[in-house]
Amino acid sequence: MSKRKQHRSATGAIPALRQPVAQLRIAFRGDAGDQDHPIHDISACVAAGDTLFLAGDEAHAVERVTRLADGSMGDHRTYELADFLALADADEEMDIEGLAIEDGWLWLTGSHSRTRPDPRDDGDEPDCVDLARLADLKDTRARCLLARIPLVADEQGHLAPAKRDGKRRAGMVSQGGRHGSKLGRQLADDLLLGPFTKLAAKEGGLDIEGLAIAGARMALGLRGPVVRSFAVILEPALAPRKSGKLHLAGPPFLRLLDLAGLGIRDLRTRGDDLWILAGPTQDHDGRCAIFRWQGWAKDSPRDAQLVRLHAPEHLFDLPIKPGYDHAEGIAFWTDQAGETRLLVLYDSPDPARLDLAKATMLGDLFASD
Repeated sequence: MSKRKQHRSATGAIPALRQPVAQLRIAFRGDAGDQDHPIHDISACVAAGDTLFLAGDEAHAVERVTRLADGSMGDHRTYELADFLALADADEEMDIEGLAIEDGWLWLTGSHSRTRPDPRDDGDEPDCVDLARLADLKDTRARCLLARIPLVADEQGHLAPAKRDGKRRAGMVSQGGRHGSKLGRQLADDLLLGPFTKLAAKEGGLDIEGLAIAGARMALGLRGPVVRSFAVILEPALAPRKSGKLHLAGPPFLRLLDLAGLGIRDLRTRGDDLWILAGPTQDHDGRCAIFRWQGWAKDSPRDAQLVRLHAPEHLFDLPIKPGYDHAEGIAFWTDQAGETRLLVLYDSPDPARLDLAKATMLGDLFASD
């Protein structure tokens, strides 16, 4: 039996479950009764000022909402990524799992994961499963997306993506051939992560689900794999070209984190600190928690081979609703009273937080002190 103790906070106490202090109402356009509507498929979010960007794991666009006079979010607009980036497979599911805003750029990442067909997608629950079809593991080039897009002020003064703004051009890491991007190929060659790139996401395979930027530093959080109970963050070194293309200057550094056996579901910076949404690696209900790596922005990788084991502070756990409310995205949101809260958004949202007739959903706001 393991002698490791349950993960505790810096004070030695097991952090308590925290309930939201308020909720943020977000209104969308379109028919929310359609299961392809973004209200059902939130996998990433990021806020800046009065603007909130959202993305879904089955889409190939980003959504934008802005603060209304009553403090809620609305004026929903959709921006197709193909209008800004030279995508290899513009109509394919991109599995956007991370968003970040830094220095006037909107950054985004796909999961870079492999997929396995679900026999239930053919209709009703099957009586039998074709094992050959189930074994047909796919490389999904569209998911190998790592890009940035300039942000400009629109006619109302809100942030909006632009293909070009002066010398700034939208660009991405080359998606390369049908087996994915240069980043994907680097990870396939990695001594520790290479074997996991051959597995499907949610089955222990490589699955990027968080993105954070601080100056020239980038962090990509992995939902999977969790290696010997340690979560993994990738820190690639990017060298942008004048054309907008993002060049990878060598393989990414790996950081190992003790998150009590959980994988990373999202990342967000606040000052020099890195806030981490952690949760189950596989497709099931389970514990979700918020951790904080104090001083991450000043804690650069020191060695590519002998890496430190980091133990971010465990701040609190999130409420669990079996079957619903899979926490997917976090952002810091300042309300009209000037209070900064941690916004948490969910995939598979509880029907109680949806009003399909009005195409609205409620996100949870937690105390962030």
